[in-house]
Amino acid sequence: MACRHLRLLPIVRQQYLRWGLVSVLPLALWSCKSTPNWPAPHVEQETDFTILVSPEREIDILFMIDNSPSMDPKQARLADNFPKMIQVLQQIPDGSGGVSLPDVHIGVISSDMGAGSESIGENCKRVLGDRGLLWGNDPNNPIASVAPNSPIAQNPFHLITDGCGLHSGQRWISDITNPNGTGRIRNYDGNIQDVFSCLAKAVGVNGCGFEHQLQSLRVALNADYPANPKDTPNQINPENIGFVRPKGYLAIVLVTDEDDCSADPDDSVNDEMFLENPLAETASLRCAARGHVCNGQPIPGYEAPSIGFQPPNPLPAPNVGFTTAFANCAAKDQPNPSSPDHHYLPLIRVQDMLDSVKGVTAWVVDANGSYVYDTNGNHISIQKGPEKILVSGIIGWPPDPNTALPGVLTSDQYQIGIDTTSLPHPQDTLWDYMPICKVASITSADGNIYKAYGGLRLKRFLDAFEKTDAHGPVQNTFSLCNADFTDAMQQIANAVVQVLKPGCVQYPLIEAQPSPPAGEAWGPVQPECQAIERIPCDTPGTPPDCLASGYEEYSRPECIDPTRGLPFDPATVSPTSAQLNNVPDSARPCWYLYYDTSPAGCPDAYKGQRITVLRPLGQTAPPGTLLAMKCLTCPSTDQDCP
Repeated sequence: MACRHLRLLPIVRQQYLRWGLVSVLPLALWSCKSTPNWPAPHVEQETDFTILVSPEREIDILFMIDNSPSMDPKQARLADNFPKMIQVLQQIPDGSGGVSLPDVHIGVISSDMGAGSESIGENCKRVLGDRGLLWGNDPNNPIASVAPNSPIAQNPFHLITDGCGLHSGQRWISDITNPNGTGRIRNYDGNIQDVFSCLAKAVGVNGCGFEHQLQSLRVALNADYPANPKDTPNQINPENIGFVRPKGYLAIVLVTDEDDCSADPDDSVNDEMFLENPLAETASLRCAARGHVCNGQPIPGYEAPSIGFQPPNPLPAPNVGFTTAFANCAAKDQPNPSSPDHHYLPLIRVQDMLDSVKGVTAWVVDANGSYVYDTNGNHISIQKGPEKILVSGIIGWPPDPNTALPGVLTSDQYQIGIDTTSLPHPQDTLWDYMPICKVASITSADGNIYKAYGGLRLKRFLDAFEKTDAHGPVQNTFSLCNADFTDAMQQIANAVVQVLKPGCVQYPLIEAQPSPPAGEAWGPVQPECQAIERIPCDTPGTPPDCLASGYEEYSRPECIDPTRGLPFDPATVSPTSAQLNNVPDSARPCWYLYYDTSPAGCPDAYKGQRITVLRPLGQTAPPGTLLAMKCLTCPSTDQDCP
């Protein structure tokens, strides 16, 4: 057989440089004296991806639910369609040949963070509002509580008497596998769908109309706790500590009909945008126009936000304020983030929110739930990392015309005008940020028709967490005006399933040279990959190989069938093949590719591709073990791949 080392060159050069193994490269690549005249390879690209080696059964799902006055029909649809999400999650392989719900934490927060340092109207009277606190059955804290003694439970429109089914003192839903292997441990009574439905509706519609969706999320996930137990903790929401676990995935779902209006509570920083003023503008317009740019410029009339959009007297006919193509508009940013101009942008930068969420840390606890400390007496925490965070949003956004439901009216314009349908009076006479979509046949409790407003700041946030698979970007933005929510909930759940299924590879794997030289038979397709296994560890620095990321990292080779001297044939080798037993322990751990299109396998992956790490006999990978891969792939499944 002719020397085949050259087939590794395109990927190994970069991968070995990246992982610090360059010293072994020249011998491996240049042991051949000549270069065969081989045909040109398929179109190819190098692709980085990470797969699960061992099923990680922990997933923390956080719903940020807008609780402003227009949200009651949207909350109802979320509650009605949540069972569809659970049904998908219950089909995740459990590592024993069956399928079951993973170990879940499910939490709910609202969009209410107040309106600066002031009380503007009844709905914004609380400074910091619900402060990003997880809603639960907490009898000791009335904020965001559905305990029987809480104000929300005693509200005649709710009449919650059982804490939504959560056990007393619980701030989120917990449903996990019993460590002793028998049954599950739950902190609620009844079924999980009913508990979530109760919490989703309990947030209500009396929240502040200046929605702080991203700031609420940011605060909820960054519950401050002192690194040293001698320090005084920041008491913004210590009740949330424990919801985000160190080793699991974090899934975030935003459900809101307005754009983000997150601003600092300090009025000198938010340019006094929440103070009462004589401007004839709605809360929607006050937030949107100060946080958006169109055609690269501030919204006309809002170049200096304290001046505001001054309507002429008398008021003109509706819909003549400002109009441009919605596609030409985006979230406003600070021209110089290191020296922010709060007059130009009184809202918190979206990037600041991104940095906080991507940097979420989880506190390490032992089997008894007690915090773990390092040798210096500091609490140990592990940063989650964006690769383990999934973010989706059901927001104000134009629905896909191919999937839009009947009755949905969509605009392609960014428009400031006067919405004469708005209730109550005098809302119908004020300058307003006009909805991007609406459903006239549905009304909310306040009498307004079902509407959603273009979430440009929210879309920038969502885009930063967009994932890709073999087919391209994975949808994570869904239009709130597709009021059924069925498709959104199923797709969000499917995204979770894909990251929790062990070994599934969405990208079409290829080899650099798919055809052998004349007269030679190379056998099966052999993927061009390099692999680093990442094994979870609890205490960075102990053992020394435990990195700050919370993983130990080891290079893993491809498994070789000793009877043939070649990698296994992915078309014929299954995880139970007797051939695997021929690989000696000294050559393990190693990885191999096979095709598994069974329902519990990877039926949605390209050709059912699945990669497994073969370990020494009697050993298993700790839950949450990952394999970071760099492989040659086809750009998409439309390519002519072997």
